[in-house]
Formats: sequence, structure tokens, C-alpha cells
Amino acid sequence: MAATTHKASLKAPAQPTRKGQLIPRVKMTLKGHEERVNDVAFILGTRLLVSGSEDKSLRVWDLDTGKQVGEPLLGHDARVWRIATSPNGSWIVSGANNGSILVWEIATNKTESELKRVPVSFKGHGSVVESVVFAPDNETFASASRDGTVCVWKRETGEIVFGPLKVGSRAYSVAYSPDGTKLAAGTDEHIIIWNLKTGKELLKLEQRAWRVAFTPDGLRLVSGNYKDIRISDAITGDIIKQFDAHTDEPFLSLVVAPNGTKFATTSYDKTTRFFDLATFEPIGEPLEHPDSVQGLAFSKDNQLIATGCQDKIVRTWTVPLSETELQESTEKVLKKTIISQQPYPRRAPIQTSRFFDGFDPHSSSGRNNRAATTTRNTDGFKNTMNRLFSRSSTSHDHAPPRRSIPLVDVFATRGKHRTANRHTGERDKKLQQQRPPRQQAHATASSSSAPPVGTSNVIGGAILHAGSTSAASRPPSPLERVPDISCFAAFTRCFPCLSRTRKASPSASSSG
Repeated sequence: MAATTHKASLKAPAQPTRKGQLIPRVKMTLKGHEERVNDVAFILGTRLLVSGSEDKSLRVWDLDTGKQVGEPLLGHDARVWRIATSPNGSWIVSGANNGSILVWEIATNKTESELKRVPVSFKGHGSVVESVVFAPDNETFASASRDGTVCVWKRETGEIVFGPLKVGSRAYSVAYSPDGTKLAAGTDEHIIIWNLKTGKELLKLEQRAWRVAFTPDGLRLVSGNYKDIRISDAITGDIIKQFDAHTDEPFLSLVVAPNGTKFATTSYDKTTRFFDLATFEPIGEPLEHPDSVQGLAFSKDNQLIATGCQDKIVRTWTVPLSETELQESTEKVLKKTIISQQPYPRRAPIQTSRFFDGFDPHSSSGRNNRAATTTRNTDGFKNTMNRLFSRSSTSHDHAPPRRSIPLVDVFATRGKHRTANRHTGERDKKLQQQRPPRQQAHATASSSSAPPVGTSNVIGGAILHAGSTSAASRPPSPLERVPDISCFAAFTRCFPCLSRTRKASPSASSSG
């Protein structure tokens, strides 16, 4: 009979509850199976979902369009009971109620999606295959059967690489640890864990489990019996939490979310329920179905959950958030809000260097290497000008260098010449000599490059006496510190042009 395909019907968006939680709503309704849907699985790395039914077929669904992809996958001669997909999204394994197992290869691209059966016979079970699951290595998978055995198969060859393990009662479920080193089985009487490297039995718990699953950290086991759920320590087997999950028995299916924050269960009470793995409290409202829910699967991104129902319909639902996820979501929103409300940081003012910044008149490098002094962050030029216009003999910001006491020639009064101590301002009577009138002194200075006999000049802190060639070749520095003199005398000392102006003045000549 030709398969009928229907586009998914979209429902209203989820509505918030009193706690701020969203009530999950049906996102897509996928119709096409002719009998009860027993199991569903997301094909990782794709936007595809596969389902298995009692109509002996598997069907692949496009989650973007809600349409069936290609023709139904036919190969089983009995009802398809359980299906699983590989972690790399390349393989599907299906088990039927007659004990047969088939593996399907997935070839997907942008234009088409095809699945084909691998021509390998996986024969070993004599009754219903209650559970199948791929190992993390994608090369092996495990199965559990009502015949009381558990097997691990090589996908390529169909060879049994571990088992058949006789568990003494019906085997209902198998699960790999996240690292693939352990295998757990839930039976009608026990939960058993084996080490796959050594083949040794690690743990055997006296409790019935129709479904069993490891948490993503591998530290806990979540199992389900008739109505109750148990969370156990995966190392010691100690029960951490036990509670009733559903109102009607028997319990049918159980899956743990990939992010490890929650798990979901189904039952004959026609609901799918969510529970927080941190608080063990119910999350949101149950997902109501018109009939019992057989199959269950989480998407890799934890956003969707798919259910296969007795009414022949596959549904996808939005997943409610756990308390941990709500807290993380709130913290992210608050963090973004705080960041958006913070003002932009104020930039520091741009520092510009000036030509006279760092100029030190007492440093020989300052006088001889102007480029070097411009990098010093001082007010040398301002301090120099302050000293020139100040009558104080000492600088407040620079201590005078320790050296021999220099002498300075000063035109203190008209027609008289004084030689003063540079630091104390006292006359040195030994060096005091009569000096020719001011006009004559300037004339002599202009006609000869050598200073008068008996006088001395200070250049760079050294005393240069008359007759010295270095004194003749180097005029006094305009930035020399000249204490205890008048402002006009300081200017005539620093700027010789003022002296020449006064020399040219008639009043100055007549008074001389």
C-alpha cells in the first residue's frame, strides 16, 4: 500500500505558567504509519527523524518541512520494536519482535536523502529485541532481548564481539557509558554493569528495570520500573533518589537529555513527563497524548523531544527548561543587560610633548642635545624663566650642584664694576678691580673678543678667566642662574641686544 504523507500541522506557541515556565506544545504532527509507532530517534547531524512501527516499516521525516523523506524502509518481516542511530549520524539499527536486527546506512546531501540496508545478517536473539543502542565508536552496537541475553555486535561483519551474556531473566534495556567502556543492562530482576575491556561484571543490583540510562557524566544511572523512577550511583549502586513518576503502569520509556539537566519518561497513563536531574522535581506540565506513548527521543540540542504513540502518529514538542537552565538563562540575560547599561570607558587625554618640556639648563646634555631633553617630563623652561625674574638666590625645585664657588661679573652701578659671589652675593674684595666706564667697557668688549683682565665669566658652572681661549669663543649662556640682581641687569645679561640699544642711546653716552 502506498504510503500517505502529510505536512506537519503547526500549533500555537507555548504559553507561560505561573512560575515563568513554558507549557510545551506540539510543534509537528507527522502522519504516515499504518500501525502503532513503537520507537523514534533523531539522526544526529541532520534535520531528520526516523520512526519504527508495527507496520514493519521505518520512516524518515524532514523536521523542516514535516514531510516524509523517500519511501518507507521495508526489510523486516515482523513488527519493528526498537531503533537507534549512531553518534556520527551515518547508521540506523532496528530490532524486530522476532529477534531480527537490521542496519541501515544513511547517505545524505543537499538534494536527496537515501537509506539502504546493509547486507549483513544479525542473528542471535530468539525473541523480541527490546532495546538496541550504538556505542560511541560507531562501529559496535548492543542489544537486549526477551530471550534473556545481551549481545554486542560488530556493525560491519555481524559478529558478536561480547556475549551472548545470559542475565537469568528477560533483558529489557541496554545503555553504554559516555566513554564506551561500560555497558549496563536492565532486566526483569537486576541491573548489571560490565567492563567491556575485561568482560568482567562490575555491579549487580537487585532491582527490576525496564529502562536504564547513564547520565552524560557517567556517574549516575537512571532506571524505571512499573511506576517508580530510581537514580543510583553508577559506581556503588546506592540509591540516590526514588519516587513515583506516573499514575498508571507499566512504565514504558526513558531518555536522558544530552546536556544532563533533565530526563523524560512515558507510560500507559498517556503522558510524557520531565524531571530535573538536580532537584528531582517535575518540570512543567506533562505532555498529554490521546493514547499510550511507546517511543521517546531527545534532539541533540535539547530543544525538541519526539514521541511515538499508540495512535500511529509521531509528534515533536518543545522541551521545557529545567531549574538549572532557567537560572543560566536568567544569568545570561542579566549579564547582557548589565553590559549594555555600562557607559563607554573614558579615554585618557592625549599627552603631547612640547619643545621645552624637560629642559634643564644645568645639565650639559640639556644644552648640547636638545632632542634628548624634549623627552623629559619636567617644566625646565618655566623654572628657568622663574629663576630669571626672581630675586631669590636658591631654586625651590632644584638643589644647586656642589661645585667650586663661581664668580659673576655684574654691572651693578653706573661706571663701577663689581665681582660677586654667585651663591652668597657678597663681594670678593680680592678680585674687585676698577673697571673703565660703562660705555668704554662695551666698546672694549665689542672691539675685542677677550674679556678684561682680572674678570671672570661663568659658563657651564666653570670659572673662565681673562685670556682664556674657551671663554673668548663661548659667550655666556642666556640661561645662567644670576641671583640677587635686578630684572634689567638679568635681561642685559641674557639678551646682549639690550646693551647695544642702551649704548646707542645719547643719554647713556652723556651720563657715562
